[in-house]
Amino acid sequence: MNKWKQAFWYCFVVLLLVISVSCYFIIDQSITMTYQKDGYEDTEEDFNQIIKIVNETDLSKTSIQNELRAHENYQYMNFKSDTISLNRALLIFKNNKLKKIVKHW
Repeated sequence: MNKWKQAFWYCFVVLLLVISVSCYFIIDQSITMTYQKDGYEDTEEDFNQIIKIVNETDLSKTSIQNELRAHENYQYMNFKSDTISLNRALLIFKNNKLKKIVKHW
């Protein structure tokens, strides 16, 4: 086989590998950014919900429960325990009053 043909096929295979790896990294980065955006939206939603709870309630468990009725995960929240979980934050109660807010993860 001619050396030019060998060089062509070698360069062609290298080009295909470079294109494949580049496509993988671009797709991986776009998926990562999508998950990151969703995480930021959840955090922003919790932040807004906490601001609303602090400003518009007396920080009792029942008033916070009434405020959270419109939350998308209300049906999964356990109001019998002393901790209520939002998307990325935990509301911790003591004697049916809000004691502190901690980040979930």
